[in-house]
Amino acid sequence: MRARWRQAAMSVSAMALLASCSGEKGGGAGSEETAREPVKLVLYTYSASLTDDEFRQTIVEPVQRKYPNVSFELINRSGDANTPEKLMASGTYPDILLVSNIYIGMFNQLGMNMDLSELVRKSGMNANRFDAGAMEAIRQFGTNNQLFAIPFSMNYGMTVYNKDIFDQFGVSYPKDKMTWNDMLELGKKLTRTERGISYVGIDPGPVDQMKEQYSLPYVDEKREKPVLNSDGYQKLFSLLKRFYEIPGFIGEKGKYDYGRNAFLKDKTLAMMPTWGNGVVGQLEDAARQGQQLNWDLVTQPVFADRPDLGRPANMPVFMIFPKSPHKETAFRAIETLVSDEVQSALNKKGRLTVLNDDAIKKQFASELKSFQGKNVQAVFMLKQAPGTVLTDYDVELKKIIGEAAKEMAQTGKDVNTALRDAQNKAEKKMAELKAK
Repeated sequence: MRARWRQAAMSVSAMALLASCSGEKGGGAGSEETAREPVKLVLYTYSASLTDDEFRQTIVEPVQRKYPNVSFELINRSGDANTPEKLMASGTYPDILLVSNIYIGMFNQLGMNMDLSELVRKSGMNANRFDAGAMEAIRQFGTNNQLFAIPFSMNYGMTVYNKDIFDQFGVSYPKDKMTWNDMLELGKKLTRTERGISYVGIDPGPVDQMKEQYSLPYVDEKREKPVLNSDGYQKLFSLLKRFYEIPGFIGEKGKYDYGRNAFLKDKTLAMMPTWGNGVVGQLEDAARQGQQLNWDLVTQPVFADRPDLGRPANMPVFMIFPKSPHKETAFRAIETLVSDEVQSALNKKGRLTVLNDDAIKKQFASELKSFQGKNVQAVFMLKQAPGTVLTDYDVELKKIIGEAAKEMAQTGKDVNTALRDAQNKAEKKMAELKAK
């Protein structure tokens, strides 16, 4: 299967034109362009998992069923290629952006996003239809009823595990609501080399997975200084260090992050706590291609002092580029993708609905071959952890805290030194950003 993050360009031919869109339920933000003219919308994704097949099935086909005159081109960010800055410099302007909600502020700063409140008002869209946590996470980026994004679907934390590895070593499967410490101890039993193959029991993932679940900010409430060398981060880094010190965990050339390839392709990773949106497409592709992966899922690992809290509200969101010549058509496409009909269909295919509709939620993943017979209810067992106020500094400080974890894993740096160094770097970076 083609890699998720490589650049992809996919155009779908324009079909017969709509005669009119004036009879739509719920009013309209549409235009004559939406109704009749052939239009190609450029969709740019950034930190929002979307395979080529998902793009076709979850974006293109639902919109074209209603607006056959609208076609799409997809541009995925891929490493250093297609960064927002490079797109702007090249004059490649997307119409719609699909990004993780945590990056709304970054795109606002770059001038690549616009307030959608007037388009929402004109369309009659009811924001109360959406998950309250999702809307709260979005609205923090605006003032005076500004709205810079529309949520597409909810992400969800879970732990996928390879049953064959557990069976091979005679270890009992994980259970729902296990703590991070429980998972660590279970992972120790599965981290070993057998017949020349190195197995890793569990990959704890990046720092932000734990820090978000524990509701830790990067910056103090007054947004004056970073708070990376704090009690909360001390706790998380002490836990991470225990994972890194499991005999056999650190691989060749200091490898310490394993992730999806090790779990899905190499089949050498036994447990992987992850966002569901990051793996559901690949799991389904593998199942439909007849690839054998004997897996199941349980809840995201929890902290002992927060036994019912999973990860915070996180979701891919739609935004519109201010220089797009097709703003109303773009909004009409977005409006279609958050309709009851489309959300119900996407939810059945494993993209958890962002709507407050229990009837739709109960059908989650019901049409996925890969999820048949799986512990799907684990997705709904934990409450959302409280979110933190996001700042303009978070993107850079996230890099610094991630580098600190890497150094701790690869060089054996102690927790206190790692966090003290990270704090110093963060203070310098904040001063640099403020000066700009």
